[in-house]
Amino acid sequence: MVVHPPDHRGWRRVRCDGQSLGTAYRISDIAVFLAATGMEDAEDFDVTDPALVDWRGGGPDCWTPPSL
Repeated sequence: MVVHPPDHRGWRRVRCDGQSLGTAYRISDIAVFLAATGMEDAEDFDVTDPALVDWRGGGPDCWTPPSL
């Protein structure tokens, strides 16, 4: 899974296996996206595990727009 850098609003695009899952407004949105794909126990998915998630432009705590 790839979580792209925050855009000008602080929102982040999320992709998995080359497919867009949506735009996350907060970290909890990722579990919602995974549940929508049919993943059981999506709320238990470890979004901090670098083997599972490639956080680009900031880690799971970064939800603010980039500085201009």
